[in-house]
Amino acid sequence: MEETMTRGPGGKLALWVFYAFCGYFVWAMVRYFWVISEVETIPGATLDGEIASTSGKLLGALAGFIVLGIVGLILGGIAWYTRPRQTQE
Repeated sequence: MEETMTRGPGGKLALWVFYAFCGYFVWAMVRYFWVISEVETIPGATLDGEIASTSGKLLGALAGFIVLGIVGLILGGIAWYTRPRQTQE
């Protein structure tokens, strides 16, 4: 009969921290686009690095996505590493 594998307390904590971070990641990206969409574009702003330009908005979103993505990869790696494994008998 097959034995069901369960995570240890550390593995459960790592998985729930990863799930919570995924929820935060979605909330942060939606909030960013919601807040930044209210910023009006300055007439004549192009690639000068102005945050109110369209490219500035997209670069800000990309930077936030990359930073949060790296943190998510680290937390996902920890959750994966603490997964239950089959024991050799």
